[in-house]
Amino acid sequence: MNNMELPKKIGILLYHGVEPLDFVGPYEVFSAVNYGESHARYDVFTVSEKKGDVKSSSGLIVKADYDFTDCPQADIIVIPGGNTTPELLGNSTIISWIQTQNKNAEITFSVCSGALLAAKAGLLAGMSATTHHMCFDELLEIDPTIILNKMERFIDNGSIITAAGVSAGIDAALYIVYKKSGKDAFFKASEIMEYGDGWKSVQRRLAGLPVARKINNKCIKCGKCAKVCPYNAVLEDETQYNINPETCVGIGPCAGLCPVGAIESAF
Repeated sequence: MNNMELPKKIGILLYHGVEPLDFVGPYEVFSAVNYGESHARYDVFTVSEKKGDVKSSSGLIVKADYDFTDCPQADIIVIPGGNTTPELLGNSTIISWIQTQNKNAEITFSVCSGALLAAKAGLLAGMSATTHHMCFDELLEIDPTIILNKMERFIDNGSIITAAGVSAGIDAALYIVYKKSGKDAFFKASEIMEYGDGWKSVQRRLAGLPVARKINNKCIKCGKCAKVCPYNAVLEDETQYNINPETCVGIGPCAGLCPVGAIESAF
């Protein structure tokens, strides 16, 4: 296996009071891509400040694979939310670890109130971001320069991605899989998990039906669809926009935003 085939390292932060689904959801997504592969695409591990038990917000007790002294550098960092207490947000050791890992990571990805930790680490300054709806005010208190987006499921700023509440971490993780490993990996994880609209697209594929949407000649070329497509599947032609079937997964927000109904939804 050459360097191009080495698995991406996914480092998931754990701490006392962490929300289970915030970290288990992304863990499951990245792990699902590895199913049946001769070489894993993702090396998923957990890390906590110290060795020993970590008690989650629901009482579930887990143990991290590494602590801050021995964990490897991650390619993708996952910062889950949970009971983000003043003590946690004031923990300089955790904040420093996030900052240090972020310097060499390809993506730092917060889930739910994990955005508060990312903000404390100075990673969201001046950026568009989201978090759990109950944490909107607190996020802006930490960093008023953040451009809060209350409507998006997740927001991609390139190397920084923030997801909304709890289950949104699964959607954002699937998006990262698409971004890093492509459409087929996205569908594979959606199929194994039987999750969300991605699973609906997979069912259509299995039935021999088209997945990608189409734009008909009603298009007025307003560009709204291209701006909101998280998969960069909308392309501009001379007279209208069109959808690339090789990259469209059929679940983006484009159809609902088209003012003239020019986007034909597959389902």
